[in-house]
Amino acid sequence: MDKKPGHKEELFKEFPPVSEKEWKEQVVKDLKGKPFDKLIWKTYENIDIEPFYTDSDLETLEYQTQSHPGESPFIKDASSSNNDWQINQEINHTDIKLANQLALNSLNNGADSLSFICEIRDEEYSGIPIQNKEGIALLLSNIDINTVPIHFKCGSSSIGILSLYINEAKKRGINPEDLSGSVDCDPLKDLSLNGSLSKGEENSFNESKSLILYLNESIPNFKGLKVNSSQFHDSGASITQELAFTLSAGVEYLDQLTDMDLTVDQITKQMIFSFSIGSNYFMEIAKLRAARMLWATIIELYKPKKESSKLMSIEVQNSSWNKTQYDPFVNLLRGTVETMAGALGGAGTITVRSFDSVYKKPDEFSLRMSRNTQLVLKNESYLERVADPSAGSYYIESLTNSIAKESWKLIQEIESNGGFVESLKSGAIQKAIEQTRTSRDMNIATRKDTILGVNQYPNSTEHILSSIKQDLPEIKIEKSKNKINTQDKLSIAFATEYLSNDGAYVGDLIYQQANDSEIQIEPLKPYRGAQVFEELRLATEKHAQDTGHTPIVFLLTIGNPSMRSARASFAANFFGCAGYEIINNIGFDTPEDGVKNAIENNADIVVICSSDNEYPNVTETIISKLHQINSEIKIIIAGNPTEHIKELEDAGVNDFIHMRSNALEILSKYQKVFGIEA
Repeated sequence: MDKKPGHKEELFKEFPPVSEKEWKEQVVKDLKGKPFDKLIWKTYENIDIEPFYTDSDLETLEYQTQSHPGESPFIKDASSSNNDWQINQEINHTDIKLANQLALNSLNNGADSLSFICEIRDEEYSGIPIQNKEGIALLLSNIDINTVPIHFKCGSSSIGILSLYINEAKKRGINPEDLSGSVDCDPLKDLSLNGSLSKGEENSFNESKSLILYLNESIPNFKGLKVNSSQFHDSGASITQELAFTLSAGVEYLDQLTDMDLTVDQITKQMIFSFSIGSNYFMEIAKLRAARMLWATIIELYKPKKESSKLMSIEVQNSSWNKTQYDPFVNLLRGTVETMAGALGGAGTITVRSFDSVYKKPDEFSLRMSRNTQLVLKNESYLERVADPSAGSYYIESLTNSIAKESWKLIQEIESNGGFVESLKSGAIQKAIEQTRTSRDMNIATRKDTILGVNQYPNSTEHILSSIKQDLPEIKIEKSKNKINTQDKLSIAFATEYLSNDGAYVGDLIYQQANDSEIQIEPLKPYRGAQVFEELRLATEKHAQDTGHTPIVFLLTIGNPSMRSARASFAANFFGCAGYEIINNIGFDTPEDGVKNAIENNADIVVICSSDNEYPNVTETIISKLHQINSEIKIIIAGNPTEHIKELEDAGVNDFIHMRSNALEILSKYQKVFGIEA
């Protein structure tokens, strides 16, 4: 675009300028007396989101004029020519042959790269059980590893799995320098989630050093040090907390490994940052942009020799925190929003987790939906064709700056407390996340934060108990009786030679390395936001399965037509979240008609739906006649008639449900009343 003075004025000369003051005056006018501050949104990140932004919001952002796409500090995307990314498919089936078939089908239908989940936990495989050279050969059968990037999510078995992969490449006559992909060696994630380093501090960082040295020399396009954000994200952290703690973990690696005589250029060449992306669309775009800017700033302090060392390598995957078992196809919509945010934020690789992965192993259909989400965004929406597509957006640029500033404050706090590990040991990181988590949980319980299909607008006729597949039995890790020279246990050269032998197993290397961790911390606690409501509803389903009865909620609608209809919809939505049977009605002329119908329908709960000023006129009659026949029926008012609450309670009303109600608390109470156990 022509940048000559006056060009902007020429372009917009048909549109008279509107000042920020005029915009604000119009907003205040439209609010009809309500204060302007009512429109300011306070986020979990302690950022005030204004109702509108103008070009004046960009005037103080220095990076706007100091860099271009592909230039440090890389806030404006890593590439100067496009916004392309790799479509990655995640495979985790425990049957190796089926995992191979799913992988091949993925590559034949749009995937650019593959991630194989093959983690080892408590001497069992979680995912694909790659035990030896035969296992890796079967998994990679007919896959062109010379051209397809292969990522292994294998945690503590990184060296063993990588060694098997190297041997398979050599067997095929492939030069290791042509291999691309990654292993996810991330001992600090291990520490955050498990409370200790499974291999001990010395072994863990020695392994990281060993990987970096070997990969730099022998497989330069393969990355061996992954810095994950998922443990923070899935534990309820805010975006600024997630970003700050992830970057602080990266700083911890830099400090530990430079003390072990590695250079910053060697380390950063092997680092890849893996971010979880939630549904807060614009904030997530800004998070990735801020991440690149802050990381470039951090690396500058280590005085790298190569400018490319400042560039953060980013992969993203959909959040697990916001995914649901109920109404699972909504996860497709969440995943699409998250994928768009990752793409527009400049991710190099994107993994769209299957919409049904929270309750079963993904199949051919769900994997296809994951791929097609990205294929549509590339081939029909062309999101990959424009470098830094969010550049110049007043809103996104301001968000980027705000997230960077708040995250930087947290990073500085962590460093002043001795760094990432020391902050974990003191509990500072856990406490900060717990505060945000508590706030999130309360907002979910009161339905201020919506989880569609779970705490708002549930499909009350949906039943999923039979759809939830129990995980297949985990496969035990195999070990031989070989004695391994402990001096060589961290050497990839030794591991590749050892695992080329018949009868040698990955497990032989892992457990030779284990020792007691010197560091002990309170682990983080990942969860899904929908879990508490889903547990209520699953308990209702199981109760119905065991007893043949689902609690019946009868909506006794009476009086003002518009009010009774609105409050009946609210009540149906409210109790639908627990999976109760809802019986709605178009309205009754008299309390007696409503009572008769409620008794005929064997109601367990009767929700009276009317207007506030009509409740005193009908409630006492309804309760009296209901309790004459069935004193166990619970009576609830839909609304918050503050002037009449004492009078209505005295008449026998058990509860009031309204917009400010703690839905989780009230529904849990009635689960106990009906003897429904989680």
